[in-house]
Amino acid sequence: MTKTGSVSKSQNRGDGCSRKRSMTVGAAPCGVCKSWRSLALSNKTRFMESKPPVSIWISEQGNKREYSLHEFDGREFKFLIPKSSRKTCVGLTCGYLVLFRRKPRDFWLMNPITRHGLRFPKVPSYLEPDEEGVRAILVFSSSISAWVLVVLCRCTSRIWFSISGKAEWNYVSSISSIIDLHDFKGKIYAIDMGSRLYELGLDPEPKLMLLKTKNILEADLVFLEFVCSSETLYAMECISFHEYEVHELDFGEMKWVSPNKKIMEEYAFLASDLKHSAAIKRELWSNSWLQHYEKCAYNYTSGNGVFFNETIWYFPNDCLKVDLKQKGY
Repeated sequence: MTKTGSVSKSQNRGDGCSRKRSMTVGAAPCGVCKSWRSLALSNKTRFMESKPPVSIWISEQGNKREYSLHEFDGREFKFLIPKSSRKTCVGLTCGYLVLFRRKPRDFWLMNPITRHGLRFPKVPSYLEPDEEGVRAILVFSSSISAWVLVVLCRCTSRIWFSISGKAEWNYVSSISSIIDLHDFKGKIYAIDMGSRLYELGLDPEPKLMLLKTKNILEADLVFLEFVCSSETLYAMECISFHEYEVHELDFGEMKWVSPNKKIMEEYAFLASDLKHSAAIKRELWSNSWLQHYEKCAYNYTSGNGVFFNETIWYFPNDCLKVDLKQKGY
């Protein structure tokens, strides 16, 4: 049974921000290097698709957090986040860092390349994000022509969402704890502790729909996350720091299967500690990229897969998703 609810600004006590919510802001006075930024703005999609995944490092300097992008060839680009000491990075979505502020307990999304930002309203007191226990995704609702931030605190029964421009949070709940959710081909999927698969619908009425599958995952689901390529949805299980197990969802049969050896040889899995991982075809990478990434590769348990682990992977091809949607592409 699915329950729904909402918390508006007036109901959310202790809200000290009276200005507009979910507003678009210039998130950073200084972004990454000027050459990247100027090329990104002029060539946009073509430029971003040509860039390999990069890692983001966060370091503590006194009472400030310093952010930097690290390319595969060793180049480093620093970028600034205003009042960084008050913001904790809890995720990544559509090219945006998902930042949470303890005071006044709200979400800021900031794109380090375009410097575009989105702000969402103060969260209810019982939504308590942290670095390792949050899944936050930004999705576009065509029915209302608006962006929606969907937030899950892993191993809880409520999925929260806030529509850009509205000063409230709504939720749907499950009878079982949800461990992950992911957007794939325009739909949002969730999986619970009992290995039950759901589809999350946001309109016209929010609901969590149980999907029938012919089997369930026999895995330690606490360490499981959704990962996708352009065509396939996977569930990736972290067995240990050096080992991963991958399961593929066969939508035709609606059952979990083991990926065949050829598929595993075609893809590289970029595993992120912030649970924003991806499967990318290795044929799209140059030899120099592969040589660099292979320095930190971890082998798939069956020996036929390649995994690269970082705290935060950043995918430049995601950088312009919001801009393209807003322009109708």
